[in-house]
Amino acid sequence: MLLLGSILGRRLRRAPFFFVSVVAVTALAGESNNVAGTLPEDYFPELKTILQTAIKQAPQVLLREIEIAQQEARILGADAQRLPSLGGDIRYGSIETAVSGRASAQTRDRGLFYSVALNQALFHWGAIKHGSDIARIRVAIAEKNYVEAYRALVRDLRRQYVGLVARKSGLRYARHTLGLREAELKIAREKLSSGTISPGEVGGRQLNLDEDRLRLDRAEAEFAAERRRFGRLAGIGDITEEAIPGEMAKPAYSPALASSLLAGLLRAGGKSNFEVQVAELHLREADLGYRIANVRLRPKFNATAAYSLQNSTYATPVSVTQTGIAQQTIEVNARWSIFDGFASRGAKLEALTDKRYWQRRLQIASETVLDEAQQLERMIALDARAMEFSEIRRAGAEEGVRRAEEEVKRGNAPQTHIDAATGDLRLGEYNNALARAAFLSDWSSFVSLAGDDPALNSLPARYVREKQ
Repeated sequence: MLLLGSILGRRLRRAPFFFVSVVAVTALAGESNNVAGTLPEDYFPELKTILQTAIKQAPQVLLREIEIAQQEARILGADAQRLPSLGGDIRYGSIETAVSGRASAQTRDRGLFYSVALNQALFHWGAIKHGSDIARIRVAIAEKNYVEAYRALVRDLRRQYVGLVARKSGLRYARHTLGLREAELKIAREKLSSGTISPGEVGGRQLNLDEDRLRLDRAEAEFAAERRRFGRLAGIGDITEEAIPGEMAKPAYSPALASSLLAGLLRAGGKSNFEVQVAELHLREADLGYRIANVRLRPKFNATAAYSLQNSTYATPVSVTQTGIAQQTIEVNARWSIFDGFASRGAKLEALTDKRYWQRRLQIASETVLDEAQQLERMIALDARAMEFSEIRRAGAEEGVRRAEEEVKRGNAPQTHIDAATGDLRLGEYNNALARAAFLSDWSSFVSLAGDDPALNSLPARYVREKQ
């Protein structure tokens, strides 16, 4: 956590210039459609707290955070090519040189030798700048992937949470059914004692009870596993059954709002989607890669300034001369790779292929987003209809319980009549919870896909893309 804190602090202190599409989160919120009050966290305040915690603790979000830091570190290496480089060497030794045919003359270099050189790239046809731009694009891609990871996390947490609420309602129905089976078995055994039913009928009731108990045990085990899975996904550990709400309020559905969200996404051509934006960034990266490959065989111009010192001794039969040789060099040079065995040609072909690949990926991503959004919009309308039907059936079951209670009060029916009606009500509540959960799951996925998810407002402003 300390490492990630330092990473985040370093990034927040910096403001890389390549985020040309960033706008403030508050401005985004003001421009977005009014989806407030329609998402699962608006019905379950505890879910909102979980979503806020997930951005700090969810494993997949933390991994994306580290990837951003890795790409930011690579900017330093890319920018280093544009800055001067200073180097040198120092040696201590002895070098003797003899000239063939002139035994009387020889030189000896002994002592300290050193040199210092300063090099600066002058003109590389834009290749170095393009390399720096590619490094910044990769940071932008990492940040888009970070936001997409959080968006997908929020979507999955919402789906799983409303699913847990619905499953808890199903457990309530299963437990009530098991209680009815136990009561039926008890009555059957009493009748067996009085000789009014056969042992086979009691055995059938016992088998029904055992099967219902098995279904309940399986449902409870699956419910516990889903709670653990949800806790790991959110980075909060296990959650208890008591922490899951037992009721789910009826969600609000606005066909006009759904149409407005879809129309905005269609007008933008899906460009507000993060996958589409990542494909666009990869396309820009491929284009820059082609520009770099296109100038590989052109001369590269550099400037060099150097200074060196060495000691030299020149000996003859009659004299010995010692000198210190200092050399200063200032030059502009060109390095030109005239033929590299078609490596440059291969690099250009690879870059062109990358461009075509990402152009196709961009087209596919845009079409997929638009198709998925339209399908979700249709599913939401169907979910709303199914939810209304389940509301009617639940209301009918509630009325059935009321009538059963009246009949029992009048003495026209036994207590088991109320128990059976209550079982129908529990089943109606479970089916109603499933319908509401399906609607909320599809609706929140639709809002997230359309780019109007308010959960993203908790991210740093520079991660949020401009509304198209």
